[in-house]
Amino acid sequence: MEMKVEILKKIDWGKKVANVVHAYGMNRFMIGMIIKNKEKIMEHVKSSVPIQSMIISKRRGKVMEELERLLGMWIEDQHQRHVLLSLMLIQEKAKSLFHDLQWKTSEDAAEETFVASHGWFVHFRAHVNLHNVK
Repeated sequence: MEMKVEILKKIDWGKKVANVVHAYGMNRFMIGMIIKNKEKIMEHVKSSVPIQSMIISKRRGKVMEELERLLGMWIEDQHQRHVLLSLMLIQEKAKSLFHDLQWKTSEDAAEETFVASHGWFVHFRAHVNLHNVK
C-alpha cells in the first residue's frame, strides 16, 4: 500500500508513467491499474492504521525478570538431579521466590502482586525455552 501511495504521489507531481515504470520495475498495466484505483487506494490508506504506528507493550518489572531467571535455574538444577516437577510445585516455588525478591527490593515492588497462574506458566515456559515441561 505504501508503494502504491508513493507511485500516486510521483504521478501527481508530474513524473511520466514511463519513468515510474522504470523506477519500480513494474509494467505499464500495473501502474495504470494503480492510477485507475487511486480513489479506493487513498480511501483505504486514510481509514487504516498508520504503518509507523507504535506498538505498545507492557514491560515486566525487575522482580519478575529476576524471578523467571532464578526459577529457570532452579528448574534446570532439578532436571539435572532427575527430580520430577509438577505444575503445582513450580508455581509454589515461583510464589516463594517472588515473595523473597519482593522483600529484598525497594518499597515500589512491594505493591506488585503475583499469581502463578497457568497462563503465567505458559508465558514463562516460552521465555525460558522449556519444551519438556508440561
